[in-house]
Order: sequence, then structure tokens, then C-alpha cells
Amino acid sequence: MYTISKITNDSRFNCGGIINYVEVSMARRTTIINTRLEILQEATRLFLTEGYSNATVSNIANRVGISLGNLTFHFPTKESLLEELIKHLCAYHMLVMEQEIDDGKTSLLAYLMELASMMAICDEDAIARDLYISAYTHSLPLRLIRQSDTEKAKLVFSKFRPEWTDEDFAAAENIVSGIEYASLRKENAEDVSLDKRITSSLRAVMRLYNVPEELRNIKIDKIHAMDYRRIGSRLINGFTKYVEDVNRKALEEVLEQEKLRGGDDNDS
Repeated sequence: MYTISKITNDSRFNCGGIINYVEVSMARRTTIINTRLEILQEATRLFLTEGYSNATVSNIANRVGISLGNLTFHFPTKESLLEELIKHLCAYHMLVMEQEIDDGKTSLLAYLMELASMMAICDEDAIARDLYISAYTHSLPLRLIRQSDTEKAKLVFSKFRPEWTDEDFAAAENIVSGIEYASLRKENAEDVSLDKRITSSLRAVMRLYNVPEELRNIKIDKIHAMDYRRIGSRLINGFTKYVEDVNRKALEEVLEQEKLRGGDDNDS
């Protein structure tokens, strides 16, 4: 935790019967930001241990040591918390792909491996599956996923669909997100091996983006030759620490900004 214990009161003055609020103090601003980061940290831990569906905002508030009203000031709903977490998860996916795939994080192979590794961890881990499925069945995180994946698809597939507009890629992503959602579900898939489901899903996505069949086969063979189960485990097992590191860096940046601002105020 990165709690700032001292909180100063907001300064106020009365002018002509109207209450005017001056800038919130450095300690107060820092505490507000710190509380938001602590909420996100505890939500991440809870979602990845008990599952998003089983977690409650009351439980998260109790873990942080704040009131439910204080939590909803920062995140009005549990879905808004999930949206923020998925924003971090998308960034973490990119980081993992960059480290695992020699072709680069925006390569076709990285794009395919991300889906394959997601399918692998959802096949093995019910808590992870609940998190991903929840993201695809709630409007706020789903919108974020579609926006992120649309930009990614432009980088990866523009050479195969040079005539496509931004609207075309956005429309295609609506279809792709449906393929992804179906591929992450385990229901009614017991009779089909994970390898077969991965192959079918990757083929469907690449066919939509007009990737030549020969290249499709080459990339799918490369995916199956790699340890996508290990990479899938990394997507979840390393995520909590990633959020901790991001939060710590964010707070350090805030403290540094406040320090510089305080120096400027003293100089003036």
C-alpha cells in the first residue's frame, strides 16, 4: 500500500455570499489518487482469486479500508472497475507479446498468439475464464477491447486489406470479438481439443482479414510449435504484479509533480 496518512482540509473563502473553493492541497490530491490506486489493486487481487462474478464492491471497500461511498466516488460500478482493469490487461498483453514474440508485438504472429494464449488459460483456469468472459459480456470493457483491437488490427492487417477504411476495420472487429468470445467459452467444447479450437479460431480471424492460405498455415504451425499454455499462464500470473508496478510508478509521478509544483509555488 502507498497510503498517505496526513490529509489537510480544503481551503475555502467567502466572496459576496458565494463559497469558492481554492485548489485542493497537495496531500489531499495525492490521497485521492492513492485511494483510487489502492482500490484498483485490491480489485485486481480479488478478481483473480475469487473471480469477477463472485467479487463485490463492498468486499473491495472493506479490503481497502474505506466506505462504499468512497469507493463509488472513484468507480461508480463494479463494471467501471472491470473496465479500468481491462485497460491495464490490454497493455500487459502487449508487453508479454513483445517479450515472447521475436517478430514484434504488432506482428501477425503476436496477434495470433495473444488469442491462442487467452484460449489456453481460459481452458485451464476457471477464474481467468470468468474474468475474460465478463469483459466480453459487459459493455464498458467490451467497448475498450474493441477499440484497442481495432487499432491493433489496422497495424497487422492493413497490408492484406489495403482498401479498407477505419469503419471497415471497426466493423470487422465486431465480428472478431464475437469469435474471441466464443473461443474463450468452454461450454459445449469438451469434445474438441484445445489445439483444434485454436486452429479453427485463428483460421476464421485470418480469413476475415484476407490473409493468404499459405501464410495462414505457416503462422498456425508456428503457434502450435510454441508453448502457448505457458504464455497464457503468464498473462494471468504476472498481471497482479504488473498492476502493482504501474500503480507505484503512477504514485511516484504524482508525488514528483506535486514536489515540483510546490517548489514553483515557493519561488513565486
